[in-house]
Formats: sequence, C-alpha cells, structure tokens
Amino acid sequence: MRFALLLCDLALNRTPVTEEGNPMATERGYYRHPTIHGDAVVFVCEDDLWTVPVEGGIARRLTANPGSITFPSFSPDGTRIAFTGKDEGHPEVYVMDAEGGPVRRLTWLGGMSQVAGWTPDGGEILFASDWRQPFRNFGHLHAVPADGGPVRPLALGPARAVTHQPDGPGIAIGRNSGDPARWKRYRGGTAGQIWIDRSGNGNFTPLVRLKGNLANPMWVGDRIYFLSDHEGSGNLYSCTPTGRGLRRETEHEDYYVRFPSSDGRRIVYHAGADLFLFDAESGESRGIDVEIRSPRAQRGRRFVSASRFLESYHLHPKGHSIACVARGGVYSMGLWEGAPRRNDTRAGARCRLASWLPDGKRIVAVTDESGEESLLILTAAGNAPPKRIDGDFGRVVLLEPAPAGADRVALTNQRQEVIVVDLRSGRARTIERSRFARIDGLAWSPDGRWLAYGFPDTQRTVRIHLADTAKGGKVVPVSGPDFRDRMPAFDPEGKYLYFISDRIFDPVYDSQYFDLGFPKGSVPMLIPLAADTVSPFEPATRTPQPPGAPPHDAEGEKAAAKAARKGKEEPPPTARISSPSETPRPGAASGLLRRSSHESPRGIRAIRQAPLRASSSRSAPRNPCR
Repeated sequence: MRFALLLCDLALNRTPVTEEGNPMATERGYYRHPTIHGDAVVFVCEDDLWTVPVEGGIARRLTANPGSITFPSFSPDGTRIAFTGKDEGHPEVYVMDAEGGPVRRLTWLGGMSQVAGWTPDGGEILFASDWRQPFRNFGHLHAVPADGGPVRPLALGPARAVTHQPDGPGIAIGRNSGDPARWKRYRGGTAGQIWIDRSGNGNFTPLVRLKGNLANPMWVGDRIYFLSDHEGSGNLYSCTPTGRGLRRETEHEDYYVRFPSSDGRRIVYHAGADLFLFDAESGESRGIDVEIRSPRAQRGRRFVSASRFLESYHLHPKGHSIACVARGGVYSMGLWEGAPRRNDTRAGARCRLASWLPDGKRIVAVTDESGEESLLILTAAGNAPPKRIDGDFGRVVLLEPAPAGADRVALTNQRQEVIVVDLRSGRARTIERSRFARIDGLAWSPDGRWLAYGFPDTQRTVRIHLADTAKGGKVVPVSGPDFRDRMPAFDPEGKYLYFISDRIFDPVYDSQYFDLGFPKGSVPMLIPLAADTVSPFEPATRTPQPPGAPPHDAEGEKAAAKAARKGKEEPPPTARISSPSETPRPGAASGLLRRSSHESPRGIRAIRQAPLRASSSRSAPRNPCR
C-alpha cells in the first residue's frame, strides 16, 4: 500500500516581529538555558549555542553541532563554556572557548550527564550523572578536569545542582531538583529540596521547608536564590543561609521561571520563550530583547514518509479506497492507483480516527479545531464545505459509524462512556458509562441497529453488552460476569457475534524462573444471535464433508441467486434477536437473541458460547458461561 503523501514540516514557533521593508529582520526564536558572565549572555536556540550582549540585540551563533546542546555554563573567568551535548549519542560533557571554535568532549560515561557548573577555581566542571547508579536519571554529582582527565565523584549523595558560597566554605545542593515547569505544583515524595552545608564540614541540613517543588540553588552575596512554586507559579525566591528571611523576587504568573543561572551578581533565566535578567542588588527583573538571524532550515518544507506517521486507517465500504490519518491530517486514496487527496484543510487543527460513512462519499473524523474535540464531516471529493458537530464528547477513544440506517456514529471516551451521535441533528445520547475502566471494543450490527461493546462491570471483569439503539438504547449483557470478554464484532450476515475472552486457565511453568503463568489465556469466542442458529463448530448439526471440500451454504447460495434475478443489491442483513421466552431447539450449540417478526424483543439472554476451536480441547471448557 502506497503512502506517497507530501507533508510540510512547519515548526510554528512564534509570530514574527516585522519591520517595514524587512519582514524577517527581527524574527524571534525560542530561547532557553541561559548563562551569564560580564556583558555576555549565552543561551540555547535551535539546539545550538548563541551569544548576545546583556543589553540585547542581534545574537551570534557559536555552534552548529549535529547533536542537541543543553545546559551551558560559563567558567568563573568567562573564557570557556561547558555544556551537555549529544553529538555522539549519549548526553556527555563538552567544553569550548567562549568566543567559539572547536568543542572538546570530556566524558564517556554512557548515561545521563547534565552540566551543573564549575568549581570556584575554574579547574573542574561539575555535572550530575546517573553513571554507575541502579536507576535511570538518579543523578549524583561528579567533577571532571576542564582540560581533560578522569571523572571524580563528589560523594554528596543524590543531587542535580550545586552552588558554592562566595569566598567561603559553604555549599548548597539541590536534590530531585529538575525543572518544576515540567511537573507543575508537584507535592509528592520526589519534590525538589535544597540542602546546605554552612561550614563545609560535610553535614547537610534542609535550607528551607516549603510546600512546593524547589530547584536551582544559587549563592549570590549573602543570600541563596532558588526556584519554587509553593505559591502557585514558579518564581525566583531567596533567603539567608540560615533559611530565614524568605522573599519572593519575581512576579511571573503566565509562565514558570526556568533554568536560572548566576555569575555571582546577576541571574539570567527564561520564562515562556524569552530571556530575562534579574539584578540581585536592585531586585529588578527585565527582559532581554534578542534577535535571531537564522536561515531556519528546519522550517522549510520537506518530503517525509507518511507511513512512519500513519495514525489510523479505515477501508471504504466497497473496499476500493481507504481514509487515513497521517500527522493530524485526513487523506483519502485508492488502494492501488491514483494520488492521495487531503480532505481537511484546516491549519493548526489536528484530526483523528477518520472513518468512511456508509454512503462512501463522506468521511467523519474527530477534530480539536475549537479547542475541545468535535466531530467533523468531510466530503471525499471536496465538493461541499465541512460540517462540524460540537458537543460534550470528551476525549474520543473509539469512533465507529453505523454501517446502515440513519447517519449515526458511536464513540467512547476517557470518561468511560458509550455515546451515539446523530450526524444530521447533532444530538448525542449517552448509552452507558462504566465506573471501573474504559470501554473495550465497539461494533455495530450490519443493519445499524444493535451496538455491541465490552463493558467493564467490575475492576477485574468485562462483559459484552448489547444496546438496541432503535428502542431507547436498552442495554442487556450477553456474556457472563466471570471473565474479561472484549472486542466484539458482528459477522457480515448478522448471524454471530464474535469477541475475545480471557478465560483459559491453563498454567505454564516459566523456563527461567520457577513460577506459573497464563500466557495463553485469551481465546476467540462466538455467540449465535438467533435461537435456531446453531454453532458452526457443533459436529452433530453439520453435514459430513470430505477433506478439503468448501463449506456448503445453501441459504447463502439461494440469497445470491435471488439477488441476481432481481438485479439489485440485497438490504443489509438484520441481526435476528431472540426473546427470553424462546428456547433453542435441542442439539443447538448456542442460542441467543431471536427477534419475532412482529414484535421487538423484551430481553436478551446468553444461553451458551462456543469457542472458535474444537470443543474437545482440554484448555477450552465445554460450558464456560451460563
């Protein structure tokens, strides 16, 4: 199957700031991880290092490395920059001249290595790494000589940030101190803390106890500055080394303060996509206006393999085309020939779960164009404007159009609901909601009346439920309450309901560890949908056939001959549903659901289910569910 789709990779960063006569003159980027020394600020943009004067202006690119760069840090004398780079795979420590030039790799640890600063004399680079640790990202502080040499563990325990007292013996470290913005207002057991050794004798105590996520300690003068979100938003705070005199230093509410760095007098950080400078003496913070003159090669259009980004696909009702979703766009195309067609043209909106409607001319999909998820109806030929149906659908998980009858779709969502939506009127009706887990599977009968789905009725069991959407959505369970019955599907003629059931308890010993498991606990099952429809696996009701002979279907041959005589297609098969008062005839392998030709069923009940394999198999019970 071919997916020759032309897709554009548009990195929609920010709206450019233009000047008259030069529309690209002051285009902005996304700036992060700043570091400062003297009148220079170095930061990361487009995964490379840039430098700009502290007053702002046009930035100059320092690197053009093949790998991404993060966490730059000026040396105390401002002549070199250490950073974390991925040029050769793992994040490792690199160093380069502050004015630019070749870079030098200093570590070969093969794990996470994040630059945390320098020793006060500038001889070693400090970094956090999970090297030789039992858990990923379990960072401990290490030092490596700036001119190259063996790595030296600092034996300070788990920590990811460190700062030294100016001209003193004190040291403060940040434990679990990641980026609070990635887990806003986290208050759990791995929230960041700051510990301090005031006298340099190796005895650490918590600096301050706040109900927030603390990170990035910086010893500036006689105060320690750090990040915290204990008041709701991440901002700079400071206190004395004794933990007293807590003071809020910045007032950012829209975005968290992130990745601050200090030269001992000033602090630079980024919030949103912009850089800011905080003066510790005056207590004032201002933005740094940065201009990026970049070719922005990553924003140019390019050809990509659509199959790598294929999200879902749905076969045309006549089987000659598909509707698919790739990178948030809806496409339709023939299976073997013809070019793909983009059916939705809305920029900035993502579509999902595209499916053909029964007429084969329209496609229904889920879109987030309005900010909340809605249904979108598109024409495959593009000869009519799209129609959007808004409603309280939640986050749609499954979407199934009715194969016949009125224009309707059934959907499930993260609220564990089954909803049927009338596409003409836009009205939605909630059929059922589980209190325990998400709906497991969704299927329409061929006539578009009955809706089957796996309904979690306890924390450990799932039953197949059948809803009559033509009679007020009456719901009846059709499988027993003892197993996990899921993923239902009707057969094309409406005779059987298939599903997957987790009910085979045949333990197998593990070959490496002395224990028992159930690796083959799932089995396909079926339920005949009429009391007089026998199971196709019941040998007593089948005519003996020689080996290799095709199955004999007299009823199907008669129906095909009749349709050929009439010269027109037969209507969709109707699922025959038995009422509770009807009893299957003796010898029937399973009986369920036959509808009287004159009246609708008063109820539905499962008599017995037959597994899709020989009944003599020891792992398949003869009568698993009553």
